[in-house]
Amino acid sequence: MKEKNFFLSLNKEALSERIKLEPAYCHIAKGCYLAEISFSDNLSSLLPYLKPQVKALYYEPENLLIFKWKRGDKFYKVSLKGETLKFGTVSDREEAREVFFELFDYLKELSLKFEIIEPDYKPVKRPQALIIYKYLPKTNCKECGEMTCLALAAKISMGEAEPENCPHLTEESLNELRSLLE
Repeated sequence: MKEKNFFLSLNKEALSERIKLEPAYCHIAKGCYLAEISFSDNLSSLLPYLKPQVKALYYEPENLLIFKWKRGDKFYKVSLKGETLKFGTVSDREEAREVFFELFDYLKELSLKFEIIEPDYKPVKRPQALIIYKYLPKTNCKECGEMTCLALAAKISMGEAEPENCPHLTEESLNELRSLLE
């Protein structure tokens, strides 16, 4: 597969017909799904070129890349592994199609830069929630929007919240957490 031409050779309209939805764990009663699309080619060779262009939450070189992608005022977690692209959460098939079209265009734009990008093979792993929790004040004040400091730590670990969400972090703890998350 030619990395730089991969997304250019695909028909996003035809691909969008292959979107599968699977239930996702959410706190809302309304529909909450992960969208999945399978490609005929393995995407693994693209990952080292995509990783330097996105904020990777998790990266196993040439195997799995997970990153956050912003669309409007909402963030989606995107996962590329093997022949599969997953993203979520979406509320229904129509949102999945809309998100896929924009995400596809985003990935296509990134792929146009592959020729000038130095591939990055350095793994990225987010620290576990209990490690992040050690830096938090453990007051369970709920001012961050979460019920407990441990809940906030879990969301930071998954890339769904930032350390700055805690209004009681000292500057020293905030800096240590930031460096831990890089």
